[in-house]
Amino acid sequence: MTKYAVHTKWSWPDGVPCAETMQGWHREHKSSTKAEDIIWFKIDENTHQSVIIYSSEKDAQEERAKLQEQRKKDTTSNGNSLLEETKGPVLSIMSEV
Repeated sequence: MTKYAVHTKWSWPDGVPCAETMQGWHREHKSSTKAEDIIWFKIDENTHQSVIIYSSEKDAQEERAKLQEQRKKDTTSNGNSLLEETKGPVLSIMSEV
């Protein structure tokens, strides 16, 4: 099966949370996701991007509704907003070749 990636870009009107806060959110959700990995990185004071890696497109699709619901809750509680989302099959991962 081909791995599948979801890439997003987020705006935070009051600033991107600190690394410790974001790591706490990862710890909270780690056991309840099908994602193999989720990477968040800071672009500037008010913008971060993320990459979610799934083992397959099927896993990404099965988790889609849950992901959308969590995003809705987070956006309401944090005031952040989704600026962009792209997704597709992974062509290559350097650590795996």
